[in-house]
Amino acid sequence: MKRDAFELKVDDRGVARLVFDLPGEKVNKFSHPVMKQFLDMLDVVSKHPDIKVLLLESSKPGIFIAGADIGELAKIKDEKDGETKARFGQAVFERLEELPFPTVAVIDGACVGGGLECALACRFRLVSDSPKTKLGLPEVSLGIIPGWGGTQRLPRLLGLPRALELILSGRSVNGKKAVKMGLAHRLLAHEFVEEGVQAFVQELLLNPSMARRSKRKGGLADRFLSGTPLGRWLVYRKARQNLERRTKGKYPAPEAALEVVKKTYGRKGAAGFACEAKEFSKLCVTHVSKNLVQLFYTNESLKKDAGIGDTLHPAPIRSAAVLGAGVMGGGIAWLLSSKDIPVRMKDIKWDAIAAGFAEANSYYGQLVKRRKMRQREVNLKMHRISGTVDYTGFRNVDLVIEAVVEDLEVKRKVLRDVEKRIPANAVIATNTSSLSLVDLGEGLVHPERLVGMHFFNPVNRMPLVEVIAGPRSSQEAVAKVIDLTRRLGKTPIVVNNCSGFLVNRILIPYLNESAYMLQEGTSMERIDKVLEDFGLPMGPFALADEVGIDVGLKVALILEKAYGKRMRVADIMKAVYEEGHLLGKKDGKGFYLHKGKERIPNEKAIGDLARAVQERLHVDHHDLDTDEIVDRALLCMVNEAARCLEEDIVHTPEYLDMAMIMGTGFPPFRGGPLRYADERGLSDICRSLEALQKKFGERYEPSGLLLEMERTGRRFYETSSSH
Repeated sequence: MKRDAFELKVDDRGVARLVFDLPGEKVNKFSHPVMKQFLDMLDVVSKHPDIKVLLLESSKPGIFIAGADIGELAKIKDEKDGETKARFGQAVFERLEELPFPTVAVIDGACVGGGLECALACRFRLVSDSPKTKLGLPEVSLGIIPGWGGTQRLPRLLGLPRALELILSGRSVNGKKAVKMGLAHRLLAHEFVEEGVQAFVQELLLNPSMARRSKRKGGLADRFLSGTPLGRWLVYRKARQNLERRTKGKYPAPEAALEVVKKTYGRKGAAGFACEAKEFSKLCVTHVSKNLVQLFYTNESLKKDAGIGDTLHPAPIRSAAVLGAGVMGGGIAWLLSSKDIPVRMKDIKWDAIAAGFAEANSYYGQLVKRRKMRQREVNLKMHRISGTVDYTGFRNVDLVIEAVVEDLEVKRKVLRDVEKRIPANAVIATNTSSLSLVDLGEGLVHPERLVGMHFFNPVNRMPLVEVIAGPRSSQEAVAKVIDLTRRLGKTPIVVNNCSGFLVNRILIPYLNESAYMLQEGTSMERIDKVLEDFGLPMGPFALADEVGIDVGLKVALILEKAYGKRMRVADIMKAVYEEGHLLGKKDGKGFYLHKGKERIPNEKAIGDLARAVQERLHVDHHDLDTDEIVDRALLCMVNEAARCLEEDIVHTPEYLDMAMIMGTGFPPFRGGPLRYADERGLSDICRSLEALQKKFGERYEPSGLLLEMERTGRRFYETSSSH
């Protein structure tokens, strides 16, 4: 029997196979119409006289069920609609749970969100060891909680500690871990899933007692933590502390999930499901959820189109070289080798090469420490890296990544030199963070093969790579770099050429304006705290120390030269480096004193420098309130972001916002600087900028795009391509 997304087959043993195959889609997902079909099929199987075992399977390779249709979540406008949808999903899975014969979810691929909630309603879960097999409840990453029974069934199955770990983090586990923690019953070899399923079914048919629901087995610690009032109190307290540290109160979904579990754990019946549906309905209509859903769509879009379309299919990069074996060069070499791409590091001294090897090895060491890799795997990966102080081996590479010091003349010389030593079809990528590709390409015989490939530090943690298409960069060269970036597990966003490109061009005004506020008398600790309270992962001065004060100043001066008065570098920034000789975290002294993980305000040094600058410039000393700090720091970012959109540096507001979130940690719950501007209101943004312009001059002059959009009543996310 077939009904659109589902096909039912029953063999002569009484084994039924209900196969999910959503027409026209690469993945199986539950929309409201699909759930109705599923409910209809469950009614059919419940009345079938011959069924002894039901297998729930997927015909999509690498996918079991990818969860609910996010499009429907995005369209929920009021709490009543949200609660109705949650209650319907719960009713469908309750019907599945109540079937009178054993039900078996056969999971050979992704099983997340509503997919896992469906599998939890089955009596058994068989999982494959495929690397694509992932089980999890990622709802909190969309600003909601599991709404189809996940907060009820998972704690019953796993106990409180393990269930809360999955629900509150949104992380997924592979098949092996799922079996080990009790989430699944058996691990099957991916190549022999069918044989494993048949063996399990045969056991069920021969041993009917297997079909009875077994009680959860846990050790002494689990029985104490899940089964006693004191143990549960300890679990909830620890979970609350972890949430406060991780979310800082900015993301309501994990807190709501914790409260639902706390209120309902150990209580059977409909009340728990009703509580879950009610909390789901409150969350799904919040700005936080809508912003996180928009980011989900943007991320999905970026997987297919980084900004130049998806018409080119370039030959893959098979071998690479890195020029410069510093922290960044060693990190890039590690990243390439981790994906089994042979890489040759070049520097002018063997000591530098050794430092590059040490940097790469330190990243692998972190993976070994976290048990993500074994030492023998590391040894094999490290053998993918070689070093040289000349150009031997460069005749065979497909790509060279230049990562030398951020100096125009030095980079030009290196690029001209390397162009003579590599194959005619090899791509040259520069890791510059601010220098124009037009300037860097001067003197190259073939500037069409020069592309920007801006990694963010640290390479192992930052997901973004800006791919810069210069005016003479060929589409094929850009496409090759995009393809490599994806293979490296990073997110590429194509931006057009300008000084600072996208992320640094928007970030530097924010850092610079924070320095002006310090220069005028507001303490750096206060500025950092206010902006961390706004949602940024660290304040501007802590960030300056992380990046390196010398590096940040160099980039800021490049942008000042390119954009003039509106990016004039604050005198205090120059004084901290040139007079205070402070570098930041790398030498232990910057705006803060760094001792291990401890960070102490460098009050005397910074205070003395600030007072000297105030006296020299005759600055009136005054302290700013919270709203003034937020406006001065954030509105210059919004303004520069609008200019980047106006100049087509990036094609869509979505891509710009995603770049700022991935590249700088702009708070995801706010959706990015342009999404923040929409929610605050463009009239308020423009009036606030004009007021600041009267006080501080042209660095706050509203961009033409902002004024035009305010005049016509447009919004960034109404004028863009959206889901």
